[in-house]
Amino acid sequence: MLLSFKEPDRIGLADAFWEDTLGRWREEGSPADVDLRDYFGFDFDSLFLDASLRLPEKLLEETEEYTIREDKHGFTAKQWKGRAGALGYLDHRIKTREDWERLRHRLDVDFSGTSRIHHVSYFEPFVAYPSWEEMADYFQRLRQRERFILLHVYGPFEATWRKHGFEATLMDMAADPGFIADMARAHVDLIIGTLDKARGYGIEPDGLFLIEDLGMTTGPLFSPRTYEQVLFPEHRRLGDYLRSHGIYYFIHSDGDIRTLIPRLIEAGIQVLQPLETKAGLDVRELKREYGRDLAFMGNISVRKMSASRAELEAEIRSKLEIAKRGGGYIYHSDHSVPPTVSFADYVYLMELLHKYGRYTAS
Repeated sequence: MLLSFKEPDRIGLADAFWEDTLGRWREEGSPADVDLRDYFGFDFDSLFLDASLRLPEKLLEETEEYTIREDKHGFTAKQWKGRAGALGYLDHRIKTREDWERLRHRLDVDFSGTSRIHHVSYFEPFVAYPSWEEMADYFQRLRQRERFILLHVYGPFEATWRKHGFEATLMDMAADPGFIADMARAHVDLIIGTLDKARGYGIEPDGLFLIEDLGMTTGPLFSPRTYEQVLFPEHRRLGDYLRSHGIYYFIHSDGDIRTLIPRLIEAGIQVLQPLETKAGLDVRELKREYGRDLAFMGNISVRKMSASRAELEAEIRSKLEIAKRGGGYIYHSDHSVPPTVSFADYVYLMELLHKYGRYTAS
């Protein structure tokens, strides 16, 4: 109902937390034996689609402070222990077209092996994937929870730069767009093929959550023209497939991507997340401009969560008053909740959401 732009009894609820945050909260008394999604009454369960090259994973170095590994996606990275944040990328497997031609078969739609869907995030290294039959059994148990099931997957830009390099991908989008478009096309082929295979096992998610950071705080990473030439065709092709199978189309993009929104809508995107406040996005303005075409998920500032309670209440009240009108709004922080937010402050946030997020409240 919520994504059909009708008003239910309350707004939708979801969020994400850094590992550091969960560690702090456990010290502050958060329940250790309860999933916080259950504790806070979130409306979503998550699965993850592994659209990687499935390269052999190798632990190259480990100290008390960090690990260095070769990842299945095609990068080598340094990861600090006990510390949330981005990986330190050291190398990428695909540097040339020749590298791509040698490895592209690893994205072929071949499902003789294990499932490419798991309840464990593809962010986690060295994870054994279940069989398709095991995954189908897990999905049916998950469906009994009667929550909205989101299948998370890297988008074509995110997946491409992880195997080709961030700067190299941006440079080649301008200098050799056909090369990047070819990798993007192969990636979407694998997503669609995996969804087809999953449907044969009764694994039918309610929505696809495309992780696709297209912006920085000052604007998109590339021009709208470059987006239209290289990525838009694959975003739209995926959107056409999802629409034909009744699967909602979410996109996660940090940064200021406002100039890309009209094309994202044309590509079939239905839900925009997380609406980063420090990049200048404001759900009140977006709702007025695009509220007939898009649902919104996020835009509650993580900085306000650790400010005064009066400031947090003003943030919640003023944004929900506009965002929830006519449905089409799901609560989420404007980024994963950081360890600067106490457990008590987050509990207070949830109280505010239940107060101001109800449609039947007087």
